[in-house]
Amino acid sequence: MGKINITIGTDGAVNLQLAGFEGGKCLDVTKALETLLGNEIVERNLTSEYYTTEEIKLEEKVSGS
Repeated sequence: MGKINITIGTDGAVNLQLAGFEGGKCLDVTKALETLLGNEIVERNLTSEYYTTEEIKLEEKVSGS
């Protein structure tokens, strides 16, 4: 399960720190918050979790003749 830590500075700057979201899911999660806050992104630092990809397992069934 992901976690979002929101910090609002005395100057009104909002800092979002996310953990537990793999790949681009973090951007999907913050999209609504960014829009509500004015969508002015000053800086975006992506963690190593952003570059992690989900493993997709495919199972192939082979029928015998």
